[in-house]
Amino acid sequence: MDIEERHKVVQLIEAMISADGVITDDEREFLRKIVERFGLPERESGAVSQSDFGRTTSTLRALPPDVQARVMALLVEAAVVDGHVDPQERALLLSSAATLGIEATALEERIAWRLKANSAAEPS
Repeated sequence: MDIEERHKVVQLIEAMISADGVITDDEREFLRKIVERFGLPERESGAVSQSDFGRTTSTLRALPPDVQARVMALLVEAAVVDGHVDPQERALLLSSAATLGIEATALEERIAWRLKANSAAEPS
């Protein structure tokens, strides 16, 4: 993935974590780790862009096909990182999945699986 694509992916994740209007510490940490993993400069903590479904799906569609599926997986991870998926996050995931031709049932199964995996990994 080139630098421009990595920036686009970060913007997509920012849109996901801001979709419900609340950005948790877990979501900030997830974003920080992605930015670090991509070798991008650290972003301002308040510099998270608001979600825009049209812009988000256009950005996702513009990525190379081999990157789109990986990005979709990251968007699911971003949505579940705080332990639940808000209706606005779910709507953004569903529109993103539809853009890529992913069936809603397959997406819902992935969300449920990731939520279950995340809750099992949390300390009791």
